Amino acid sequence: FIKKVILLLSFTDLECIFTVICNLASKLENLDEFEVAKLVSTKITQQPNDKPALRLKILFNLYNLLGGPDSRFFVYMQALNLALNGKVVDHITPSFKKIDCFLKEWNIGVKDQRNLFLTIANVLKESKSSGKYSFKFLTKYLATFSGEDSYIISEAKEEAVRSVIEFVKAPDMFQCDLLDIPAVAQLEKDSKYALVYQLLKIFLTQKLDAYLEFQAANSTLMKSYGNVLSF
Repeated sequence: FIKKVILLLSFTDLECIFTVICNLASKLENLDEFEVAKLVSTKITQQPNDKPALRLKILFNLYNLLGGPDSRFFVYMQALNLALNGKVVDHITPSFKKIDCFLKEWNIGVKDQRNLFLTIANVLKESKSSGKYSFKFLTKYLATFSGEDSYIISEAKEEAVRSVIEFVKAPDMFQCDLLDIPAVAQLEKDSKYALVYQLLKIFLTQKLDAYLEFQAANSTLMKSYGNVLSF
């Protein structure tokens, strides 16, 4: 139904219709509000490549009308995924400056924080000018695993590797705290990724000759990550 409406009506008409729907959702009790917000936002995001900017604007309108933190967080996550899948990431990146305020408002648990930080990192990765910013949120994601047991920490293994490669490849980052993060430290004894950890350690604690020696001895690894750095 929503797809047919979008095809038939103008941008202005669509925005007005969904504003009315969103306004009605905001008048409901908290539990009902969440269910309606979930239903409306899910429908809006079903066709992310069809007028994604308009869909995103409607989601923002819905977010601003809602009162419950659970409803707002759900809609924001929907907006993040829509921006990513619809390739309109520049429309949502300005909101990342307010993430700390949002976190206080939403009061979400660790699992939701992980989902949020990783999704933001993925969104920023699509924005070619935001490499350092993407790394920042990827690091925030990894930091949420501190204090967890080894089984839980292992869930972040691939992202830990990604963080190392992003750091090493970045032309404007020279220091980081990755060695202090348990999700990254697990790589040191990992049969598959121990060399990645070694590369990070060389970058942060050793000199150029150590890197050149590592590069010569591990050319296959370096090529698999796109020649991380060469001289």
